[in-house]
Amino acid sequence: MKHLRLLAVAAPVALLIGPAAPAPAARAPAPAVHAPAPDAATTVSATCRVPAPDEVVTAEESIRRIQQCRKMQAKSWHSMGNYGSVNDVVNAANGGGIGAGELITEANPSGSGLLPTFMYY
Repeated sequence: MKHLRLLAVAAPVALLIGPAAPAPAARAPAPAVHAPAPDAATTVSATCRVPAPDEVVTAEESIRRIQQCRKMQAKSWHSMGNYGSVNDVVNAANGGGIGAGELITEANPSGSGLLPTFMYY
């Protein structure tokens, strides 16, 4: 019975981490999409757009931001904002080429169902 408990804990963690193998080097370039203009509640650093604390982001927005920020600076930890589902977190990490150990996420303690996430890119 203990092995079933271990699987119940290990399976969701494996989904969040993504594949351990590096992504293939040859990828089709993402379509050119203009990032939305930041509103008053959003802060913009000198290098990357930082989502507002109450903003819900999608996987597509995150992948676009990862690609833009990688061109501007060396690797560091970035707040990716709040995601509405675990699937968006996984899709953003895998689509942006985030590797094992380069993602931290947790359930929001306020009970809102959002997943605040940090990624290293």
